[in-house]
Amino acid sequence: MSAFFSAGEIAAIAGRLGNIAIRNVVFCSFENRFAKSGGLASVITNILPYLKEVNEIPSVILMTPFYPRIMSTGRLKSTGKSFAVPFFDKIIKAELLEHTWHYNKPRNGNLKEYYLRAEGFFEAANKLNDPYIYSESDPGANKHAMNENAVFFCRAVPYALKALGIRENIILHLHEWQTALISLTSKQAMLNGVLHSCGTVQTMHNSYDSQISWDLLTACTGRTLRMPVTRFPAQGLTAYQVGLQLVDAPITTVSEHFAREFTSDILQSRHFAPHLQNIFRKNGVYGINNGAFCDLSAEFSGIISGTKKDVTAEIRKIKLKNRKKLLRLLCSYKPAGRFGELTYRGRSVSGLPDDIPILLMSGRLAPLQKGYDILLQAVERFAGDRIKVILTPMPSSRSDLDYFYEVACKCRGNLTVFPVKMKRGYHELQAGSTFGIMPSIYEPFGAAVEYMANGTVNIGRATGGLMDQIDDTCGFLYREDDAFYTIDNIRDFAGAGDIVQMRKRNPWARSMADSLYRVLKKAVYVYRHKPDKYYEMILNGLRKADNFNWEASVKKYYAVYEKVKS
Repeated sequence: MSAFFSAGEIAAIAGRLGNIAIRNVVFCSFENRFAKSGGLASVITNILPYLKEVNEIPSVILMTPFYPRIMSTGRLKSTGKSFAVPFFDKIIKAELLEHTWHYNKPRNGNLKEYYLRAEGFFEAANKLNDPYIYSESDPGANKHAMNENAVFFCRAVPYALKALGIRENIILHLHEWQTALISLTSKQAMLNGVLHSCGTVQTMHNSYDSQISWDLLTACTGRTLRMPVTRFPAQGLTAYQVGLQLVDAPITTVSEHFAREFTSDILQSRHFAPHLQNIFRKNGVYGINNGAFCDLSAEFSGIISGTKKDVTAEIRKIKLKNRKKLLRLLCSYKPAGRFGELTYRGRSVSGLPDDIPILLMSGRLAPLQKGYDILLQAVERFAGDRIKVILTPMPSSRSDLDYFYEVACKCRGNLTVFPVKMKRGYHELQAGSTFGIMPSIYEPFGAAVEYMANGTVNIGRATGGLMDQIDDTCGFLYREDDAFYTIDNIRDFAGAGDIVQMRKRNPWARSMADSLYRVLKKAVYVYRHKPDKYYEMILNGLRKADNFNWEASVKKYYAVYEKVKS
């Protein structure tokens, strides 16, 4: 605080926070329902109604950028609210667009989403419509654009709230590093009269961070630092190094186990966030599990709450019916871009026997996180017609799929790839597959609950939120040999980027692939030779999925909000 504010200013800020009431919660996020990248957009479109209704908060809103090259104004309308934002030596004109969200869970209601538009800002443009990609071909230019847009957003949010007439009793719930500096700009806003009382809470969905130059920090604050810059690193500080030390409540993340990994797992503590370890150890990181991103499948919900004696037999009947639907889809749905054949004994996969498992891995193609290449290395080892594998990566360029093509040729008949946004059939994939595979390098929360809710057994690497969701009663966890999990191997793996042939020589990557292959063989054995155990795992997964709910999550977040006053 003393780096940015005088003793008198610090006392004034503390006085405002001591009397704050939780009447206006403002979610600040660079993702929204119209501009998605990872799981943050899904969190937002699930949690906000519960946050408002369960905790009886008078006003809960979303504040997010408007991306003119990704989004259209078709589903938005003007608020008629415009305002000026001082940024560097300029005055930037900005306005707010709005979307009214009518929801029916946990009860009927509505809330406002506000989209901040400013000419020359938030002009992300790419094939995936990813709000974090401004330049696909130049990483340096992309980083510079991302930093400048993030700092501008943090500077603009207090002025946007003033334009809306929201000036006191505000909790600003910040998500990811792009919004972290609002913990600074909101305090300045209380001192210069833009806002009256506002506290900040930070949720880290992962530990990605970004260096913020001194010039950008000055643009963000509109004032020079009180503390001599010689006490800080010459290149500046990161968004989290500033934001996490100015936030007004405990730091949160999206699962209990991932919270512990911030200081105990070397991937987080020595690779992604070594610069934040002092902050984490001093302040702690509080894990709040996400709720489920989908409802329990209707065809199963009645069974697990009913009184039928042979529940697993009923589950088997439903599961085989869903499997047949999936096989029909795989035979009929052939969008442009799909490659790799699924066959049985050289013929149509429609005749696939019930005891041959179907494996599904879905989600975006993120080489440093999701582990598609690790799964492909394991799949290569299976003989023909032992397993059938479906992958749904979303690549940013065609070259990202080189290894997928290679393995599809080697494993002809066993592997198919949907590298496109599926216009139909995604539910059939989740409900009809035998196993959902999550070989994540790290995973803050993950989609294991989605598989469980659809009656599909999970196989996942023992990391992050997957350890909160999967256990041996409802799925299979695996882990590589500890001897290969070293910082040197991690750095070599990360340095290879998406060059799979380099990664395949990495001892850690090889150990992960070996461990995954072994657990896949174990899972296949259980499915083929111990079917009663397999269907019991589905039942346990359905019951466990029911435990992940947004009501529990929002009550814990409300308890964090109350810490702002203490």
